[in-house]
Amino acid sequence: METSWTDQGWRWNAVWHAPQNPPTRVVVAFHGFGRPCDEMLAYLPLYEEGTAMLSVGVAHQNGSRPPLDGPVQAVLHPEHMAKALDAWLEDLVGTHIAGVDVELLGYSLGGRVAMALLESHPGRWMGLTLLAPDGFKKNPMYRFAVETAAGRATWAWVDRHAEGIRALIRGLRKVRILPAHLEHFALHHTEDHAMRTLVANTWMTHRKFWPTREGMRRAWSHMAEQGGRVHVVFGDRDAIIPKSWGRGWDRLVDHPNVRFLTISSGHVMRHPTLVQSLKRTIFPCDD
Repeated sequence: METSWTDQGWRWNAVWHAPQNPPTRVVVAFHGFGRPCDEMLAYLPLYEEGTAMLSVGVAHQNGSRPPLDGPVQAVLHPEHMAKALDAWLEDLVGTHIAGVDVELLGYSLGGRVAMALLESHPGRWMGLTLLAPDGFKKNPMYRFAVETAAGRATWAWVDRHAEGIRALIRGLRKVRILPAHLEHFALHHTEDHAMRTLVANTWMTHRKFWPTREGMRRAWSHMAEQGGRVHVVFGDRDAIIPKSWGRGWDRLVDHPNVRFLTISSGHVMRHPTLVQSLKRTIFPCDD
């Protein structure tokens, strides 16, 4: 069912899937950029029966938004969102939530959101599954566009001159300077004014949602020591977020409950055959 939560003017929309009986586990899931909330329900087969999932729309997407009486690119803090999620889950599950394991699941952009929430409140979560996750590497274009005044002005200029920029992108691909996957990525994220605005707003509002290595080391260590598990999965053909982006992060915690894994896939991992591949990779003893 569809559900929503409002806190200090911030509104989040979500899809809530729950078993008939009180859940034994609750997974809080976050989708990729521009993707629908219900898409994350495809990953329910990764979990045992009795698992509930709250698939949350990130701000500016799926109807989730900052306060209407504030700036459209208002900055959201992970600590604020974590507290709102606690209240939301108690409203959905009741006081029973205190005895239920709550985990995080994030795909692509949603992986960055999940890691930032974990770092802000590491004792709250008993599991973390990241699929083709953003958040391990902040590329130069993002740093320029979000973290500098010149970059923000440049993005606004790109929006005003989008047709010329898109022609340049195609030209760079034609002479093989730009790889095909980057051409597709760039054209998708600049396809019209609405998309360019969505990119800018989403990036700016979530600019505090970047995990740190030290924060993840502490959070993953704590989770593993409490019996929780961390699964980070990359696709071996993923050209958008390659597994090399996890280099270094995969050595933060030496514990069997913290694993970096690879499956045979590109960036998209939601198709049923790939979900089964994920399950076999993450839980090989279940076969």
